[in-house]
Amino acid sequence: MKRVLKYITVLFLLSCPVRVWADEGMWLINLMERINYETMQAKGVQLSAEEIYSETQPSLKDAIVALDYGSCTGSMISQSGLMITNHHCAYDDIQKISSMEHDYLKNGFWAKRAEEEIVIPGKTVMFLQKVKDVTEEYRKVLAKYNKPGEYQPYFSRRAGSELEKKYKEKGYELSCVPMLRGDRYYLFYYKVYSDVRLVGAPSAMLGAFGGDTDNWSWPQHKCDFSLYRVYADKDGNPAKYSKDNVPLQPQYVLPVSVAGLKEGDYAMLLGYPGSTARYTPSFGVAEKIEVSDPAMVKVRDVKLAILREAMQADPEVKLQYASKYFGNSNYWKYAIGEMKYTRQYDVVGLKTAEEQKLTEWIKADSRRLSKYGDLIAELRECYAFQAPYIAADIYHKETMINGSDILRLGLRFKAVEGRMKKDKCCKMEKDCSQCQMLRKVCENYFKDYNEQVDRKVFAAALRLYIENMHPDFIAPEIVQLVKKFDSNYEKLTEYVYEHSFLASREKLFAKLNKDLRLEDIVKDPAYIIVRSAQDKNYKLRDYLEKNRQKIAELRTKYTAALLEMNQGKAIYPDANSTMRITYGNVGGYSSKDAVTYASHSTIVGYPEKYVKGDPEFDLPEGFLDLVEKGEWGRYADTAGKLYTGFVTNQDITGGNSGSPVMNAKGELVGLAYDGNWESMAGDLYFHPEYNKCVCVDIRFVLWVIDKYAGAGRLIEEMNIKE
Repeated sequence: MKRVLKYITVLFLLSCPVRVWADEGMWLINLMERINYETMQAKGVQLSAEEIYSETQPSLKDAIVALDYGSCTGSMISQSGLMITNHHCAYDDIQKISSMEHDYLKNGFWAKRAEEEIVIPGKTVMFLQKVKDVTEEYRKVLAKYNKPGEYQPYFSRRAGSELEKKYKEKGYELSCVPMLRGDRYYLFYYKVYSDVRLVGAPSAMLGAFGGDTDNWSWPQHKCDFSLYRVYADKDGNPAKYSKDNVPLQPQYVLPVSVAGLKEGDYAMLLGYPGSTARYTPSFGVAEKIEVSDPAMVKVRDVKLAILREAMQADPEVKLQYASKYFGNSNYWKYAIGEMKYTRQYDVVGLKTAEEQKLTEWIKADSRRLSKYGDLIAELRECYAFQAPYIAADIYHKETMINGSDILRLGLRFKAVEGRMKKDKCCKMEKDCSQCQMLRKVCENYFKDYNEQVDRKVFAAALRLYIENMHPDFIAPEIVQLVKKFDSNYEKLTEYVYEHSFLASREKLFAKLNKDLRLEDIVKDPAYIIVRSAQDKNYKLRDYLEKNRQKIAELRTKYTAALLEMNQGKAIYPDANSTMRITYGNVGGYSSKDAVTYASHSTIVGYPEKYVKGDPEFDLPEGFLDLVEKGEWGRYADTAGKLYTGFVTNQDITGGNSGSPVMNAKGELVGLAYDGNWESMAGDLYFHPEYNKCVCVDIRFVLWVIDKYAGAGRLIEEMNIKE
């Protein structure tokens, strides 16, 4: 008989259910019935497995969408295409459509009629239709592209594309995705809609209440939601924006419950978690928290301080940099927590103990020893080889790529230079397609740009680059500039911005509206800096490439060994922006001796935290007056309280933002939007006692829509369950 696999991975192959009592795990939704459903029943779910996931009839999964191919999650809550997600998922969209005259971040936005809904260019929502296991076929295809003696990745985009083309069906976008570094391969079929319009969002004073201080913590009181509407052609199919498009009628719409959840109640969540790395070896974990995270945090500390000061001093700058600030600060604070709790939970020690056990297991069998060799020792050697250089890669990324706007814009011209050299042309005509494209890009770029702010970021970032980069990989052109100005970064900055055509809209468009010459680009001081830094970083990456390939091979082997050693146990794959289900219960926790957090937050937290004029704890006009009246209506619990949030022990990560939290009946009771401070090691390690999912209570959301925003017409679209 043909031997299909040398070991059994229960997650993918078990023919009957297994009881998994831990709440850890972001489980593949298409395997839920086989792997998780019995446990979910024991915890209290009242739906059948087919009502949660089905490929032949409407089910919960048909109401869940991925935004922008996986940046966040949303859910359909009306038969007229109304979709709900987090406010912070809409933050960038809201900022881009805002102006000083119409500051929707500050004042909120509510479309009173369909004609007032705002089209968001480039916005997409993605509905999962079905999943196909193509493991054996993928491996055969991959073998065609593998060449003896060359690095063999567990996933080849070329092989994946071949299967996507082979199984392509009209109306679907396909994505071939590996799980557990090649243990399984799946084709995911999606319908992707690109006519998406903003319907409503509260002021950021509510949606982001608490700012950086409350971010990644509990208790929180953010009213973290926003509303979009998805449009389709008259037949319900995806279509580009058109005034003739109609609101999508989803296959399934989530009922919305105002009954709430209490301590201990069952809760489940469907969404698109982005990325975890829980099968990282101890050496990789140590590298992350001792090298990568500290370097990133060090640079962003400086950049965020500059932006914070400028934003507090000028309302226009505050609006221009709001999205950039949030994009930098969110992961900055996460990394601080990740370092703290990965060390506190001794994740490196836990991994080391697991690796010792794995080593002993390998050595106990000659077949395994032949297959895996001295796996852990090889991993240790490879990580040690790259250790002196990892920080350099991070400092380059944070100072040159994610540093000042002028350098980020300069990177766009690297492709322009390459194209001009390839075409052997010395200048681009002002009416050519590339110049037209650059004008469009730069118009959007300068909308959110302030030269004086950018000068400060540039000077600080350049200093950090020089002072922290590995000396072998600092661009010599930059060293010469620093020497020329005797390490006076303010004078160097003044020189760059005075002589660079990238420093202002006027200078840049003067070039684009005449004829952009190759000489203009290659002699521009800002461009020289970013190009030379990038070229030097390429050399660093080339130097490390063979070692990185070796680590990739060893990590694939490491994951396979862990699976084989743990055969018979349910093992979930790392998050990778595919739909997952996680389930658990509502409940508070004790973070340390004599410190206990309740499971729910209430509206009382707003007047308690409110500080007039504070950038984090101010409130929009009229909100506190409404709170003081205490008229909660149908949104209060039986004791007359309005709850704003709650925590569960569900397993989440980035990408789960906006995921619907549902009760045992599959009714929407809240939206996931954060983790607690004690869960910050979560991408590397799930702590069964401290990892919590922070959710906004849907009753608070409905109260804000109805009573504060006066948008009760939106409530009427929903299927409200008392």
